[in-house]
Amino acid sequence: MTVRRVWIALLGGAVALVVALLFVQNQRSLSPAAKPSLVATAPTPRQIGGEGGTWFDYDPTFFAADLKVTKTVLVAVHADWCIDCQAQAPIMARLMREPAFKNAVGYIVDFDHDRAFLAAHKVRTQSTLIVFKDGVEVDRAVAITNEAAIRNLFEEGL
Repeated sequence: MTVRRVWIALLGGAVALVVALLFVQNQRSLSPAAKPSLVATAPTPRQIGGEGGTWFDYDPTFFAADLKVTKTVLVAVHADWCIDCQAQAPIMARLMREPAFKNAVGYIVDFDHDRAFLAAHKVRTQSTLIVFKDGVEVDRAVAITNEAAIRNLFEEGL
């Protein structure tokens, strides 16, 4: 093995170690209380279309029913490890508390686990935001983190 290959291998290992350490440090510094929360605790039993202005964990049964009875359904395809998702979370939570979105229902789709939703709606990446109006998708955007852009997207469903 040449000296150059040894240096490249060492450099690659060092970079991987630094990235791993930064990831671990980031996970430790984000306590559950510090992470922005989008998902509200749903009342039991949950009313279809009755909790406007709230984000819920994706549930196929409730999602399908809400598409039929709720005029605006917002979907955020989220991954805890996604930087764009982390930036979107507090903006989306803030927007849903505004009076304009009181009749909207939001769903958080887990990018790592809700594969059936991803396939059915042709979602290829996390941080995808989808807007449904009267049961039909009207628009979507990927990786937008600007509050005005997210607001404009969500308002398409109103």
